Amino acid sequence: MAAVSSDTLSLSLISRANLAETVAQQLLKEIREQKLEPGTKLPSERDLMAALGVGRSSIREAINGLAMLGAVDVRHGQGAFVTDAAAGIAPSRSIAVALARGVTHELFEARLLVERETARCAAMRRTESDLAEIEQALTDHEQAIEEGVSAVEPSVRFHVEVAEAAHNEVLAGFVRSFAELLAERGPILEQVEGYRQWEIDQHRSVYEPIAAKDPDLAAERMRQHLEAVVDYHEHLGIS
Repeated sequence: MAAVSSDTLSLSLISRANLAETVAQQLLKEIREQKLEPGTKLPSERDLMAALGVGRSSIREAINGLAMLGAVDVRHGQGAFVTDAAAGIAPSRSIAVALARGVTHELFEARLLVERETARCAAMRRTESDLAEIEQALTDHEQAIEEGVSAVEPSVRFHVEVAEAAHNEVLAGFVRSFAELLAERGPILEQVEGYRQWEIDQHRSVYEPIAAKDPDLAAERMRQHLEAVVDYHEHLGIS
């Protein structure tokens, strides 16, 4: 296989804004301008991190976005390779959409693994104080809907409070870590007709078995909820 070193890529340090998208745009530009042949291996993550001055997560998101576009082929354990289609893909805002899809896929993969267990543990360990916090998030959510304002904050808070009720700091930490991503996507989902009321109904369906101390049903309701949210993402074209 042909390979290209990071030294041959005219990559400069980039701003911290939209890092993954900027990296993807620059890589795609270099593939086109240097007329890299299909099968050419891109520099390693470590080399790209050094060349661009960005973190590993930004590099991985960029590569995943290019893979979604079909510009590169990611082979686990080997690296990323230029594809036949790469030369025909121009840098554009389509990269942003591809990045959103890649991040959303990984986000929900993680959420399904983690949040089913937070719901299960919450049903077994929740205190009356925990229930009060979850109920407050639901009340605030309903009030936002009645007032016609965004319900993103209480919606995200519901998931965080369920995780807190699990009384496992590692699990709660995972949920808190992707709360910002949930908040970013919330306003987009709220634009779908009927989503806002559907979401609060879903959250109440998860809350009920937690309050009733039914761990299996709580985990199952959370799974059903998250898989249904994926359907909304697919409807919007960001999954």
